[in-house]
Amino acid sequence: MMRSLFSGVSALKNHQIRMDVIGNNIANVNTIGFKSSQVTFRDILSQTLQAASSPQGGRGGVNPMQIGLGMALGAIETDHTQGSPEVTGRQTDMSIEGNGFFVLSDGSRRFYTRAGLFGVERDGSLISSINGMKVMGWKATGGIIDINRELEPLEIPMGKTINPIATTTVKFGGNLDSRLNGLWELDNSVITDTSDARYDVEITEEDEFGKWKLAITSQMDPTVSDSFELSYVAGQLEAQLLTGPGTTTFNIIANGEQTKIGSVTIEESGKTDPVATATLRPPQITQTVDVFDSLGNTHPVNFIFTKTRVTDDTSTWQWEAIGAAGTDGEGTVTFDARGNMVSVSGDPLQFHPEGANPVQIMPDLAAVVQNAAEGTLVFKSQDGYPQGTLIGYSVDESGTIIGEYSNGLTEALGQVATAVFSNPGGLLRAGDTTFVMSANSGEPEVGQPGRGANGKLTPGSLEMSNVDLSREFTDMIITQRGFQANSRIITTSDEMLQELVNLKR
Repeated sequence: MMRSLFSGVSALKNHQIRMDVIGNNIANVNTIGFKSSQVTFRDILSQTLQAASSPQGGRGGVNPMQIGLGMALGAIETDHTQGSPEVTGRQTDMSIEGNGFFVLSDGSRRFYTRAGLFGVERDGSLISSINGMKVMGWKATGGIIDINRELEPLEIPMGKTINPIATTTVKFGGNLDSRLNGLWELDNSVITDTSDARYDVEITEEDEFGKWKLAITSQMDPTVSDSFELSYVAGQLEAQLLTGPGTTTFNIIANGEQTKIGSVTIEESGKTDPVATATLRPPQITQTVDVFDSLGNTHPVNFIFTKTRVTDDTSTWQWEAIGAAGTDGEGTVTFDARGNMVSVSGDPLQFHPEGANPVQIMPDLAAVVQNAAEGTLVFKSQDGYPQGTLIGYSVDESGTIIGEYSNGLTEALGQVATAVFSNPGGLLRAGDTTFVMSANSGEPEVGQPGRGANGKLTPGSLEMSNVDLSREFTDMIITQRGFQANSRIITTSDEMLQELVNLKR
């Protein structure tokens, strides 16, 4: 029989296989995560009619004479180039930007896929919506993810509760106005003595922090005047006579007593009834914060910051925390000449709510500065919170599933794992857009998305098929023509055999 006949038959068979691959590619043009395949051919063993001979004497060498015996499949390679992302907006949909595969499990075997069409079933398990397999990763314990643990099925337990935590630290930020120096309020700027003489009362600020001058001057005779120095330091108010003894007409009684609001009483000498008062409102800022106990109950706490001292290169403020039943904690905070905090000291606020554990709270003032600008002291955060219920979730680029609780807290629930292979082309297709290991794929290297060779995730999107229709149609035409041409070889060989048979006639 003619060799060309068998060559044509082998070509028809293998071109048909190539058309099958092209048909499968086109059929999956809209299959998410699908990876197209490409067929390559090779020639097979050639029959040698005459071997080659080397040059000898004055004659040149002769090349070998061989006749090919047809063609065979060279390879069917999977193209693992990335498909374009399609935005879906669903938080559980994920696509991988770069290398890697999602890890799925049916309970006994592991499968690998680029199709990140995931959903949450009734028990909270994160599963593939295509085949129901469970998505593998690392569960979080108390919001902490340990990637050194074995992979396990991930869960998003909607309705899960998180226990309350008592407050231990309250964090403040912003600015304490360095220009604050206290404010005096006079109930009457004109007073009258027992002889109906009238006197003007005036308080003026001195250059030194916490010091003022109180002047009482006769309206009839300006030379008749009493002067006092008022000093307010660390919550203590003092009054000192500036004019000489025996010349004073009025007495000053100062009252500070750590009340943070000092006052002075102006009395006429030798008399007991007060004739005027002045009240100091010191440089003070107050913030009220609701803190939590171990049961999640809220308790209002007033944090009071009072400027108490200024030196050449430091400024000191006193802080006080007033909580339940009048309990309090207090201390000081010191700023340097540039307005930066240099130290905080003091005793924490402590109280014991009924039925709960004792509460102990210290303010965190690391983010507070003191500059000559408007006071902007604000409460930023605290480390306590009430009981919360899981009401939502989101996924970030690292595959971390972040739970959102009804108390405003967010916490990591787990992290999706991805796997890379040294030879992804060696993976075996297992249906449902999944792959399994083969002897030539290499072992999976499981890691976190976005770390090392693992591509990062794009939540809310799906990877589309990487089938290129223009290429597939071109290959289809080439394959069709190849098949058609080889069918002509068979037809022509058949006609030649027919002629050979007719020689007998």
